[in-house]
Amino acid sequence: MRTIIGSADAGGTSLYLPFTKPDGAMRSELAKSHPGAKILDINKLMQNIGGEQFDYGTFKAAYDTDPRVKTMTANFSEKGIEPKTKKSATGANQADTDPGDKTVSTMAKSATDVGAKL
Repeated sequence: MRTIIGSADAGGTSLYLPFTKPDGAMRSELAKSHPGAKILDINKLMQNIGGEQFDYGTFKAAYDTDPRVKTMTANFSEKGIEPKTKKSATGANQADTDPGDKTVSTMAKSATDVGAKL
């Protein structure tokens, strides 16, 4: 997993690794829920290196018992794994607010502005 994370980081992309081989309809759904993410079949990758095949249960067991897996995982569900890359596959690491919104800044400034009188 470190190799594909490193490759994604070097390319400036995010990753999503579904537990089942993504067909056309599933790829379309994943493209909507993880825009811009590279969709890779985790079990095909594991098969290529002679590793263990994963489903939700086996991955959860690995996640719960191996701290290395936790450090490489941003999120996972019954559908698949979002590895921890520099660029988030779901936008979870991005701000949920409008960057032009100065509400908090304005409130903080008015709360600390005591004017000329002290």
